[in-house]
Amino acid sequence: MFNSGLRGFGAGLIVAAGILALVHYQGSDNQEVKAEGSESITYEEVKTYLKNEGLVAVEEAQFEQLQAAQTGEKKPSEDTKEKSEEEAKEEQVHSTTLVIQKGTSTGEVTNFLENQKIIKSSDELLNYLRSNNMESKVRFGNYEVNSNMSIAEIAKTITSP
Repeated sequence: MFNSGLRGFGAGLIVAAGILALVHYQGSDNQEVKAEGSESITYEEVKTYLKNEGLVAVEEAQFEQLQAAQTGEKKPSEDTKEKSEEEAKEEQVHSTTLVIQKGTSTGEVTNFLENQKIIKSSDELLNYLRSNNMESKVRFGNYEVNSNMSIAEIAKTITSP
């Protein structure tokens, strides 16, 4: 009697597993569920809502500046002084000869350009190359580049034969 009871229990487990598998693979979990009456919100609708409520949307950087000015952390005159100093630094043109040898990775190239102050962020150039399917088209050779060149110009330069 014990053996037949154990067999029955095993058969029950197999049937239960089959039912769970069927529900899992045939269930509605893979379908996108939308709430009734939901629709995407457009930019114009957001603008209209903000205007009707008397609200204003600002960029995060502007918001932080306003908060800093309100709490007295930085005075606007100090902020403009910092900007003019930064602009003076940016006016300096850095140029270098970029030597790309066989086997050099794109990441090494972008890091070199960032270290030489040709570009601000190696990630920016790397993302540009990836998004435009140019990462594998980087050619070895010697290239003259400078900090006045845009990301697109640098990418075109190092991918041209």
